[in-house]
Amino acid sequence: MMFPRFLVPLAFAAMLAPTASAQSTAPPTVAPHGCTKPTFPGKSATDVKIRRWSADYKDYTECLKAYVGERNAVIDVNAKAANAAVAEFNTSVKEYNDTIKSLQD
Repeated sequence: MMFPRFLVPLAFAAMLAPTASAQSTAPPTVAPHGCTKPTFPGKSATDVKIRRWSADYKDYTECLKAYVGERNAVIDVNAKAANAAVAEFNTSVKEYNDTIKSLQD
């Protein structure tokens, strides 16, 4: 049985339609870090103030590291989900192509 040629592009376009609408959605907003960078007290500051600034600066960098770690964890989860969707898409397209080919035989 011969499968009508005009239906193949229509069926393929129908498969891509949900993808096109998904691409038009706005990306999620990501909150900026809440880390506060300490202000250097100046060269003439007392040793106590400089030690306090140094400790605050260490806290600030640790806060930034934690924020980056959280962002990277989200990126990893998103990448795994995207890769799974790509794999599913590839499998589905192969199944679709095999089905169309079997209808043409």
